[in-house]
Amino acid sequence: MNFRLNLIKINYGYSLLIFILLYSSLIFGFFFNEDSNGGAYLDYINQDIIVNKFKENFFLSLLSYDEFTTRHSPVLIALISVLKKINFSEEFIRFLHLNTCLILPITFYYILKNKFSHNNHNKNLFCLLVGLIFLSPTYRSLSIWPDSRLLGLSFFVLSILFFIKFNNNKSIKYVYLNIVSYTIASYLSPNFSVFSIFFFYKYFKFFGLSKKLFEIIIINIILSLPAFYFIFYLDINFLNKSAAVNYVNVKSIFFKNIFNQILIIPTIFLFYLLPFLYFKIINFNKVNLRKSLTISLALFVVSVYFFDYNFTYTGGGIFFKISYYIFKNNILFYIIALISLVIVISFIIEKLDNLIIFVLLILSNPQITIYHKYYDPLLIILFFSLFCFKTNLKKLSINTKTVLIYFYFLIFLLMGIFKGHI
Repeated sequence: MNFRLNLIKINYGYSLLIFILLYSSLIFGFFFNEDSNGGAYLDYINQDIIVNKFKENFFLSLLSYDEFTTRHSPVLIALISVLKKINFSEEFIRFLHLNTCLILPITFYYILKNKFSHNNHNKNLFCLLVGLIFLSPTYRSLSIWPDSRLLGLSFFVLSILFFIKFNNNKSIKYVYLNIVSYTIASYLSPNFSVFSIFFFYKYFKFFGLSKKLFEIIIINIILSLPAFYFIFYLDINFLNKSAAVNYVNVKSIFFKNIFNQILIIPTIFLFYLLPFLYFKIINFNKVNLRKSLTISLALFVVSVYFFDYNFTYTGGGIFFKISYYIFKNNILFYIIALISLVIVISFIIEKLDNLIIFVLLILSNPQITIYHKYYDPLLIILFFSLFCFKTNLKKLSINTKTVLIYFYFLIFLLMGIFKGHI
């Protein structure tokens, strides 16, 4: 008994030490105005102009929000303007936001704890995975420079936790908490609203055509009414904006060419999956290789034919950028895109859940530009939460493999710090 208690204390102390070290690195970044994302500071400055407009005239700014060149939700902007109105300093607001965003790694820890509890994993393994969040350029930059996407992601991850808790004990209260969480996430960052489709699909499978399902539908409709009223009735459609895109007089930015998404997003998917796949922390389930290759080749050929993503748009993911910088063409990118498609199709083709989630990842980014930051650190979290992957967390420990995984993501972070936006 004493041995077990001592072991628990050691594990707790080890986990706490990891958290303190990683949190300290974030505080260090805060004081040195880190922008490893490459565009967080500029976005913050542009957002601050709108914040000051809200501060001057809150309701006028809210009712004319679509006149601002931004696709960001007005929710966080409005909250910051209120805090400024009551004379909180900019530094305090930023520091408050940074600490609020700790919801994300803490929630990810509890996701891992709840999803893998039956495997009797050492909780230190969960800490090692959570630690990767603190190496995310997007998490670090958008926590230091307040941005609605990160706060939205934090609440989306919270909704995943409640969904997993529901899967574990089937308590209806977790369904309601899940709905409220992803609703908040959607109001903060509307791109997360598409994932309600996945949750509804899962609840439909469990409850069928029942009173409980009807209640779920009604709750979703009620919680969505303010957004529908704001966007459609008041006609304040801020979502369809071409900010940060080299387009003039473009009426719509929604899926101008979905084939760009079909090629680029799998390469970003592969980037985050690669170290876990290489060290067999994530493994393939049963794969029909012939079927995967046929579908991948068909998608690839059609997508390459229509592909028109331009370097001047910015973004495109790391492999698109490498191909441009080294070869001044898309040849390397196309090769990696084909490999990525084969791997992605192999993972999603036999699991409907995986297929739905991946399609929603594409639908969550309907705009012309496609940035790495939209999927960082979202994909890592999805790999170990909603995706039905064959995982072996016991491969994670303080060994060479784990060090190399950390080094892999650390290199990416340093590239963001020293080379600018990727």
